[in-house]
Amino acid sequence: MKLTARSTSRMYALTCLACVIWLWQSLVEANNDGSLFNWATIVFSLCLLVVIGWSGWNAVAGWNAKETEAATAGDKDDEGSTDR
Repeated sequence: MKLTARSTSRMYALTCLACVIWLWQSLVEANNDGSLFNWATIVFSLCLLVVIGWSGWNAVAGWNAKETEAATAGDKDDEGSTDR
């Protein structure tokens, strides 16, 4: 199954949104129990920030991509396949 650039960017956007909610929830809980500046919380938050940045960047890039470019690239990939 091939995904279009638009559907791939939607998946990246949903991943970004889920990670933003996860980061917010974990920071609020860490603040409530006093472990906000704990080493594990900082590392976990930085990792989530990397994922948020990466998925957000790919969501925006995919949203701005032209569908014709993605369709042309998909056609080139299908020409040589023998598993039909």
